[in-house]
Amino acid sequence: MTTAFSARAWAHVADRYADVRRHPFVTGLAGGTLPDAVFGHYLADDAHYLAGYARTLARIASRLPDVDDVGAWAGFAAGAVEAERALHVGELARRGIDPATHAPTSACRDYVDALARHADASPVEVAVAAVLPCFRVYAEVGRHLASTAGDLAAHPYGAWIATYDDPAFEASVARAEATADRLAAGSGHVEEMLEAYADATDREWHFWDASWRATT
Repeated sequence: MTTAFSARAWAHVADRYADVRRHPFVTGLAGGTLPDAVFGHYLADDAHYLAGYARTLARIASRLPDVDDVGAWAGFAAGAVEAERALHVGELARRGIDPATHAPTSACRDYVDALARHADASPVEVAVAAVLPCFRVYAEVGRHLASTAGDLAAHPYGAWIATYDDPAFEASVARAEATADRLAAGSGHVEEMLEAYADATDREWHFWDASWRATT
């Protein structure tokens, strides 16, 4: 039986995901020891990222050949991303941080720009592959953190962890991966899809690392 693209891609980045799990940002989240200044910096950076990510998802939605996929991906742009941003706005407001006064890191800018280029110029299946790590990495990190962090209600980052350790979020991840799997099955660009997926996974690591290095 042929392995679905999403499973093949995730196996392809296993080593890099292991690096993500070992990063002090993630281990600090798990233990509740991550300095709040680091988390606040990350959230401000992520607010910039999500604004660009929403536009990328909308652009991809407009290019998808299947009308059901168009609706699903438009929903990702208008619903799931907005829900994430709402959490960040609340967390940022509580810390007195205004994202408008926070210049995004180069890791953030480069990641947003790379996804936008794929959305505009790459075959649509490659663009889809490029945005999948933001879905799958966060689902896996959320599940991992929830299994190690203890009582989330008492955890300083419990609300953030719960956002990603959520069946509704996992359902969105699976829906996005299903689109990629169908597109890959009839594509001559699977190697490009794998390259885009690996590059984006690497950028996820650098995104967290940028806030860690900026504030520690």
